[in-house]
Amino acid sequence: MEESQVFEKLNQLQADLSARFALEDEIVKLPRDLKVKQELLNRINLEYIEEHERSEAAKIELRTLRIQYEEAVRARENSEKQMELITTQREFEALEKEIKDAAAKEQSLLKQLHVKDKQVNEFSERLTDKEELMGLQKHEVDEEASKIEALLNEKHAALAELEKKCDSYISENLSVDLFNKFSNIVRNKKGRGIVPVHGLVCQGCHVVLPVQFVNDVRSAEKIEFCPYCSRILYYEEVEGADEQFRKSLSDVEIEEGGLADFVDSGEFDDLL
Repeated sequence: MEESQVFEKLNQLQADLSARFALEDEIVKLPRDLKVKQELLNRINLEYIEEHERSEAAKIELRTLRIQYEEAVRARENSEKQMELITTQREFEALEKEIKDAAAKEQSLLKQLHVKDKQVNEFSERLTDKEELMGLQKHEVDEEASKIEALLNEKHAALAELEKKCDSYISENLSVDLFNKFSNIVRNKKGRGIVPVHGLVCQGCHVVLPVQFVNDVRSAEKIEFCPYCSRILYYEEVEGADEQFRKSLSDVEIEEGGLADFVDSGEFDDLL
């Protein structure tokens, strides 16, 4: 197979490798999208658990306050009943103070009951909202998981076909070593593993290449890699660029000739 056909084959392989690597990236990315949604669901679940624990603690406090309030009411009522049994002013004053203290405690507990009851109701409302949010998020996660699973199956099947197609390029003219090297270049260079040279310039990294090296690329006798960006190179005829190459080649030939083209070698013999 001629080198031009090898370059054509590499260009086709480049397209298939680019599609393969894009698929591999998608397969890696898809579960990440689900992971974000799952993490959000986990955070909502954790918040719900913490809120539920606070709600249960508030309910216990509410029940305790109710018991204390009922005891305070009974204590006041018992003290009031004892008013009918007292016989001295001293007993009256002591009992009166006891009733006032019991009434004050009763009112204080009643206020605490109202505050705690309101808190328990607020917890209940927030828990209801979080339950609805959890349900919606779980439905979204389950739906996304099903969709991603279907997409992954589809993409894995497509990837298997692309891998098989890419492997089919390996032949006598495209060795396993060259295939692997080219695959790495395509992956690392964002889909561009083989590029043309215009004049003296690599169209991958846009660096001016040595004239003799470009001459080797132009001859296409073997695969040449750009010494700067590592891409495989082939020469492409472009108007203006070819003239630059020919001029540079002429300059090199003049430089290699040196003074020999202009001075007789024996001219300076008498100076020795």
